[in-house]
Amino acid sequence: MSQITRLRKEIDEIDREIVKQLNRRIELVLKAGEYKRNNKLAVEDLAREEEIISKMEFNELDEKFVKDIYKVILGYSKLKQRSQSGNIQSTDKYD
Repeated sequence: MSQITRLRKEIDEIDREIVKQLNRRIELVLKAGEYKRNNKLAVEDLAREEEIISKMEFNELDEKFVKDIYKVILGYSKLKQRSQSGNIQSTDKYD
Protein backbone atom coordinates (compact mmCIF):
# COMPACT_ATOMS: atom_id res chain seq x y z
CA MET A 1 0.00 0.00 0.00
CA SER A 2 1.43 3.35 -0.99
CA GLN A 3 1.88 6.20 1.46
CA ILE A 4 -0.87 8.26 -0.21
CA THR A 5 -3.28 5.31 0.02
CA ARG A 6 -2.55 4.92 3.75
CA LEU A 7 -3.01 8.63 4.34
CA ARG A 8 -6.29 8.68 2.44
CA LYS A 9 -7.51 5.67 4.38
CA GLU A 10 -6.79 7.45 7.64
CA ILE A 11 -8.52 10.61 6.38
CA ASP A 12 -11.56 8.50 5.44
CA GLU A 13 -11.66 7.08 8.97
CA ILE A 14 -11.55 10.58 10.44
CA ASP A 15 -14.34 11.71 8.09
CA ARG A 16 -16.53 8.81 9.25
CA GLU A 17 -15.83 9.73 12.88
CA ILE A 18 -16.71 13.39 12.24
CA VAL A 19 -20.10 12.38 10.81
CA LYS A 20 -20.65 9.91 13.65
CA GLN A 21 -19.99 12.65 16.21
CA LEU A 22 -22.21 15.13 14.36
CA ASN A 23 -25.05 12.59 14.49
CA ARG A 24 -24.45 12.13 18.22
CA ARG A 25 -24.45 15.91 18.66
CA ILE A 26 -27.83 16.18 16.92
CA GLU A 27 -29.26 13.46 19.17
CA LEU A 28 -28.26 15.58 22.17
CA VAL A 29 -29.47 18.78 20.51
CA LEU A 30 -32.91 17.20 20.10
CA LYS A 31 -32.96 16.20 23.78
CA ALA A 32 -31.97 19.75 24.71
CA GLY A 33 -34.72 21.03 22.40
CA GLU A 34 -37.27 18.89 24.18
CA TYR A 35 -36.08 20.25 27.53
CA LYS A 36 -36.30 23.82 26.22
CA ARG A 37 -39.81 23.24 24.88
CA ASN A 38 -41.00 21.66 28.15
CA ASN A 39 -39.51 24.53 30.18
CA LYS A 40 -40.57 27.29 27.79
CA LEU A 41 -36.99 28.28 26.95
CA ALA A 42 -35.93 29.88 23.68
CA VAL A 43 -34.26 27.75 21.02
CA GLU A 44 -31.59 30.35 20.42
CA ASP A 45 -29.10 31.15 23.17
CA LEU A 46 -26.45 33.50 21.80
CA ALA A 47 -24.48 33.47 25.06
CA ARG A 48 -24.21 29.68 24.81
CA GLU A 49 -23.08 29.94 21.19
CA GLU A 50 -20.35 32.40 22.17
CA GLU A 51 -19.32 30.09 25.02
CA ILE A 52 -18.95 27.17 22.60
CA ILE A 53 -16.77 29.19 20.23
CA SER A 54 -14.67 30.71 23.03
CA LYS A 55 -13.68 27.22 24.27
CA MET A 56 -12.33 26.14 20.88
CA GLU A 57 -8.66 25.40 20.45
CA PHE A 58 -7.76 26.25 16.88
CA ASN A 59 -4.21 24.87 16.86
CA GLU A 60 -3.28 24.61 13.16
CA LEU A 61 -6.76 25.59 11.97
CA ASP A 62 -7.68 29.07 10.85
CA GLU A 63 -10.02 30.64 13.42
CA LYS A 64 -12.44 31.94 10.77
CA PHE A 65 -12.60 28.49 9.18
CA VAL A 66 -13.62 26.89 12.50
CA LYS A 67 -16.11 29.65 13.28
CA ASP A 68 -17.68 29.25 9.84
CA ILE A 69 -18.07 25.50 10.40
CA TYR A 70 -19.67 26.10 13.79
CA LYS A 71 -21.98 28.74 12.37
CA VAL A 72 -23.39 26.02 10.10
CA ILE A 73 -23.47 23.38 12.87
CA LEU A 74 -25.21 25.73 15.32
CA GLY A 75 -27.61 26.96 12.65
CA TYR A 76 -28.53 23.39 11.74
CA SER A 77 -28.97 22.53 15.42
CA LYS A 78 -31.41 25.42 15.91
CA LEU A 79 -33.27 24.44 12.75
CA LYS A 80 -33.64 20.87 14.06
CA GLN A 81 -34.93 22.14 17.43
CA ARG A 82 -37.42 24.47 15.74
CA SER A 83 -38.65 21.72 13.43
CA GLN A 84 -38.99 19.39 16.43
CA SER A 85 -41.46 21.80 17.99
CA GLY A 86 -43.23 22.56 14.71
CA ASN A 87 -41.97 26.13 14.91
CA ILE A 88 -40.20 26.24 11.56
CA GLN A 89 -40.61 28.83 8.88
CA SER A 90 -40.21 28.14 5.18
CA THR A 91 -37.48 30.78 5.16
CA ASP A 92 -35.46 29.14 7.96
CA LYS A 93 -32.07 27.84 6.92
CA TYR A 94 -28.98 26.71 8.75
CA ASP A 95 -26.10 28.63 7.23
